Amino acid sequence: MPRRIAISDIHGCLRSFEALLDRISFSTSDELYLLGDFVDRGPRSAQTLDLIIKLQGEGYRIHALRGNHDQYMIDAILIGDKHSRATWRSAGAKSTRQSYIVPGNPEGKIDPVHIFWLNNLPYFYLLEDYVLVHAGLNFRRNNPLKGKKAMLNRRNWYRYIDYDWLGDRKIVHGHTPLARAQVEAQIHPRRRAYPVFDIDAGCFHTKPGMGNLCALNLDERTFTFVPNLDR
Repeated sequence: MPRRIAISDIHGCLRSFEALLDRISFSTSDELYLLGDFVDRGPRSAQTLDLIIKLQGEGYRIHALRGNHDQYMIDAILIGDKHSRATWRSAGAKSTRQSYIVPGNPEGKIDPVHIFWLNNLPYFYLLEDYVLVHAGLNFRRNNPLKGKKAMLNRRNWYRYIDYDWLGDRKIVHGHTPLARAQVEAQIHPRRRAYPVFDIDAGCFHTKPGMGNLCALNLDERTFTFVPNLDR
């Protein structure tokens, strides 16, 4: 039976990502939505991008969004001014750059295919029953899907939700890390009517309760977790 699955904030944690795909028995019949932040923080950003692009080429139905860290990398490489380079550096560029230093690429040259791929990612996916974004939505706009900055960066936006605009859809996002217990609490019966799922379980974080990569089955509304395997 085909499934729809969402994962967010891999942050270069390739082994964790591979383990999670194995745990959920990901196949070519599934629809996998990746909600951004593929790079920075974790040790294997380049290899994470390689895997996703490879799987797409092999017929896996992977739909990816850009996150704020992906945008920092794009801007630093394509714009390359002092501000964009400093922004990416402060966001964790060092680990990403180091991931490109491999045999055959001792200088760590960033693969232009990766930049092209990242720079062509959309900011959201609008499904019949879900809105998928990396960070959040700006409900002060007439059309929240026009607010690119909010979709990449916004936090603390729940109180502004326009329920008339949202209708029967749920919003799924990452960006703001939660402890595993907080993620799981979102499917408690008392919160069943609440329209938001945050699926960032803080894979690269070492804070208590964090350090997990999470997959949400969009059809069953169940979570699957794997602990960080990339430390």
